[in-house]
Amino acid sequence: MAEMRHAKQQDTKKIYGVYIKSLLTSKMYLSMNEVGKNVKQNLERMISKQTEGKCIPEGFIRPGSAKVVSYSAGVINNEKVEFQVVYECMICNPVEGMLIEAVVKTVTKAGIHAEVIDDESGATPIVAFVARDHSFNDKQFSAVKENMKIVVRVIGSRFELFDKNIWVIGKLVEQSNDSFGQRNPKPKRPQLKILGGDVDVDVDEDEDDENEEE
Repeated sequence: MAEMRHAKQQDTKKIYGVYIKSLLTSKMYLSMNEVGKNVKQNLERMISKQTEGKCIPEGFIRPGSAKVVSYSAGVINNEKVEFQVVYECMICNPVEGMLIEAVVKTVTKAGIHAEVIDDESGATPIVAFVARDHSFNDKQFSAVKENMKIVVRVIGSRFELFDKNIWVIGKLVEQSNDSFGQRNPKPKRPQLKILGGDVDVDVDEDEDDENEEE
């Protein structure tokens, strides 16, 4: 029972975006012709080409997110100029217990294949697999269809350098009414009218209709 309650508490964690803003440092090399007034733009172009839309040791870098913060004076190294560059970017690297929202691509007897799709960049930073054994229950698993949005709790993840996605093994989370931002309707409050110093309470007509039906 204690384990079930613990799992339930984990499943009710808030769903955050898959990216976090980070500062990274890297060596970059430019040719002599690329060193000038536009050196910062050339460094950003080089960083974008080498890191964005793929996995580096820190995780998957969101396309279009790398921005140079600062860079050192250039040091000539053979025919190139070496710079130490500090840049910020958005990184995806899911950890165990994290909740992610994904779109179902296929459902098989073995499990569910789903993807986290970045609508702005078109990238797919995460490909998730939910084994049937890890589902909340068979009834919930059977209700999952292609193109549905589901919530997955990360059990483990892996990626290699320059991969286009991070592969995640996860568990299907029980969905509540507000899993995807759907709010429960608020109860209607009675309207107050002040007449001649007396306070009368008028109930909305919709509530009267509901009471009559009951």
